[in-house]
Amino acid sequence: MRRFGLLFLAVVVLGPTGTGTLRAQDDLDSLDKWVREMHPDPFLRCGESAWIRQLDVTREQWLKASSMERIRLVNLLLQTMQDSHSAVSAYDWIWEVERLHGTLPIRWAIEGRALWVLDSGLPGLPEEVRVIDLNGRAASDVVQDALDLSTMEGPSLGATARMAAHNITPWVLGTSDTSALALTWLDPDDGLPTTRTFQAQGRRKARSGWAEISTRRPVVSWSFPDGDQLTARDNRRQERENKRLASAGRPRRVQTHWTGAATLKISSFSQGSWSRYHKRLRKGMERLQELQCPLIVDLRGNPGGQSPRMEMLWNHLALKRTHLPYALVAKQSLPTARANGRYYKRLRKRWVDKHRHHSSDARYIYTMATLPLGETDTLFFPQKGVPSHGFRGPVAVVIDGESASASVSFAGAIQDEQRGPLIGESCMGPSNGTMGNPYIRMLPRSGIAFSLSTAVYMAKPCENWGDTAPIQPDVHVPAMWKRNSALSELVQQWIDAQHHAP
Repeated sequence: MRRFGLLFLAVVVLGPTGTGTLRAQDDLDSLDKWVREMHPDPFLRCGESAWIRQLDVTREQWLKASSMERIRLVNLLLQTMQDSHSAVSAYDWIWEVERLHGTLPIRWAIEGRALWVLDSGLPGLPEEVRVIDLNGRAASDVVQDALDLSTMEGPSLGATARMAAHNITPWVLGTSDTSALALTWLDPDDGLPTTRTFQAQGRRKARSGWAEISTRRPVVSWSFPDGDQLTARDNRRQERENKRLASAGRPRRVQTHWTGAATLKISSFSQGSWSRYHKRLRKGMERLQELQCPLIVDLRGNPGGQSPRMEMLWNHLALKRTHLPYALVAKQSLPTARANGRYYKRLRKRWVDKHRHHSSDARYIYTMATLPLGETDTLFFPQKGVPSHGFRGPVAVVIDGESASASVSFAGAIQDEQRGPLIGESCMGPSNGTMGNPYIRMLPRSGIAFSLSTAVYMAKPCENWGDTAPIQPDVHVPAMWKRNSALSELVQQWIDAQHHAP
């Protein structure tokens, strides 16, 4: 009877609106709880007070926000941590918008608050024109929303803008709740505004449009000084691509071949099988050793992935002993405990138990599997040696704002060890490492999927890991996304200088 009376009193005091308010706040309460339970140091870069302030602001806006707007609010809150691995899952919300409204073959570029068409597979929409209006909204307002939906690793403003460009089309279609995209852009010839409406299509129907502005290549792609690829199959693929571009009258946008050098383009450190990655990397390095020519490592658009794959690449190029990584700070929570336990108890358990006292990899697996719930541990790794089979020739690395996570750690090692210049633009994070080991969670009421970091990846020792700035290239290339950017010329100048060096 007492329980019923208390429940009745609560309903009378709060009323239906108050109860609904409490239920609506369940999402934000759950998010705050998971951030504190799963992340090893969530407020390392921002301070807890900044998180609490932004959480309060989000609570005030939550009830009146639409379902799309709540996605932006959650990501904006997670941006407070300046952790690129803690963010709303773009895959989930973009896929849902495309399922409902379709897609359009457009790639965007953001410069400041200006929006440009980077590439277009739509008849009538030219590339590299500035857009001023999308479905009746000012482009600058759409850009701001896209930035709020983007990822951030430290104060990586330039890289955040590059990643934000992927959000433009689905965000406009989703918030407008329509399959039509009305664009107004400035004509490149007379500077006058031009307006046209384009109809989105399902993913299958839109394939032909996307094919015009897309290039298919292996995850590990090689190009050698004579223009040859790694395998005969790669050569045939390259020939088909050249014919397609020639028939369409489109020059190749992403150049991956320069005279006098070999180019290794790695588009991801996670896609594809481990064995295929290892095989293609090894075979290409063997050919490079025979040629003894300069090497361009192209990590543009590489979002990172598995650290061991990145470390394997470093082992082929290292000239002296170094830490990569230096340490990993990890926290055990229910999701990580289940995943680590399953990984440990499979066929690896016998090997791990046998080698955990002298192998850093085995020690890492064992520690993560046996770490008590709620505990945080720091695992230190020894310096990496210099393999005898490594490449000793000149190396340059091309990066852009979409080079993230493991790509950032690799670029930082190249720069710190003075192995070669970084060419391009600032990437997504600092040289001393990024957050990592994300796990997906879903808010209980809105169903918004998001990822949370469960580890801090320390690529090198430093006094204050949280006080960081994104990596700056040795050779900066302004507006690198444009066809007439100085990238190709600057890379060729570096190659020519290596051939003339004594």
